[in-house]
Amino acid sequence: MTFASLLRALPVLLVLATPAMAQQAQSGVQFNLFEFEGAYVDRIYNFDEAYTAKHGIPVPTPFSISVPIRKDVKMIADGKPEGGAFAKFTFAIENADKLVLLENIQIIRGAFPIPTDTEDPEALRLQIAANVLKEQVFPSAVQGFQSPQILALEKYKFDHSSGVQLVGRYVDPTIGPMLLRLTVNLHPNQPESYFTVANINLAFVPVSDGETLRQTISGRVANSLSYP
Repeated sequence: MTFASLLRALPVLLVLATPAMAQQAQSGVQFNLFEFEGAYVDRIYNFDEAYTAKHGIPVPTPFSISVPIRKDVKMIADGKPEGGAFAKFTFAIENADKLVLLENIQIIRGAFPIPTDTEDPEALRLQIAANVLKEQVFPSAVQGFQSPQILALEKYKFDHSSGVQLVGRYVDPTIGPMLLRLTVNLHPNQPESYFTVANINLAFVPVSDGETLRQTISGRVANSLSYP
């Protein structure tokens, strides 16, 4: 499997993000996620038997995530969102009594069997996960939007485990240029794992390279996913 270079692909976003700045100016909202100088407060969410007992939502595979909280960003948590996702977190700012989307991230259940009849089961499993992101999850995530494009598809590390991420872009007619990040966070010891699907508003979260992608709120959430 050949993965594209994320650091090589993402600078193209700088050109795409420019038209969205006009939308930001027209709305009168002046905000840049990366200009924040205060500290984040991390809120830990544990999805396990206790979560099931409290909310009545079965957890097929226990996991935890760390969600960054900051005073100028509103966080909306949905433990049973529409569309079949396991959980969804939305991050927004308030403007004229309305919420303006910054980012959102959904966590979705999935299963990736661990191959047994191969010399390198991890590599085959990663390839299968990459194909699922490219051929199934990406087309579904950008359906109905304009100018979808895959920028990168690569192996990535989360909490000392291996996974796959796909980075793409599209244009939402009502919002503007958007960045899409998909991950498969593979459980190292069992088939049951989780996807994440994150949408990032480039007008307010101007991702330009791999480092700024990691600094996004949704990026921090996906990268923090941990299996016990």
